[in-house]
Amino acid sequence: MKTIDIDNFSRFIPSAESIKICTVFPISVTKKYQSGIIYKTENCILIRHKNNFTFLCGTPNDIEINEIHNLILSEMLKFMCNDNSLCQKIAKLGGVELIPRDIFIYAAGTAPEVHIPESFYLKNIDSELFNKITGRVAPSMYWDNFEQFRQNGLGVCLMHGNEAASWAFSSAVSDEEVDIGIETAQVFQNRGLAYMAAAALINEILPSRRPTWTCQRSNLGSSRTAEKLGFVKSGECILIRKPLNINQ
Repeated sequence: MKTIDIDNFSRFIPSAESIKICTVFPISVTKKYQSGIIYKTENCILIRHKNNFTFLCGTPNDIEINEIHNLILSEMLKFMCNDNSLCQKIAKLGGVELIPRDIFIYAAGTAPEVHIPESFYLKNIDSELFNKITGRVAPSMYWDNFEQFRQNGLGVCLMHGNEAASWAFSSAVSDEEVDIGIETAQVFQNRGLAYMAAAALINEILPSRRPTWTCQRSNLGSSRTAEKLGFVKSGECILIRKPLNINQ
């Protein structure tokens, strides 16, 4: 597959806008709000976000399907697909797992109210927090550095003293949408803090842009938090990746 020079990314904005699932991710790459890679073949375009979520525009032939499969295995692409036939073709090539994901849009007209417990306080994610926050979902997984995040993203963190307890941030951005990434440190889980952090971020996103949310279908805690916040399920897709238990 041919990789496109970053100076030419804007040519592929219409392609990104035509993608029907999690459109905010490919748009963010083509508009250079966040980093990524664009691959081009004769029949299709692949747009890969920094966090490896990868989206398809076009209809690949058998050779191109094999190329996508090879990229999943060699480059750890997380291929997002809503074409069951294509998913099965890639699965038959072996060495991958198919993970159902649910897609949510924000149905409420206003942001939820936020009531922060007395022992916590809310803080915008600054350079110190950007570099300090770690876990399965952290800003540094989606943004190159704090300066890029400061210019194009946004995020908040519930603090307990000097400890980051729960954080919500923009995992992808476009002019119309902001996808929310969220996590709570293990020691602070099961206290409703994720809801509070996400509600605070939604308050910053609205009314100029729309919040979006995606999660693995097996992550019931995430989907319940989304629904409590006012999101409703709007679609679904399959994430195809190399299984995490296979040696890199």
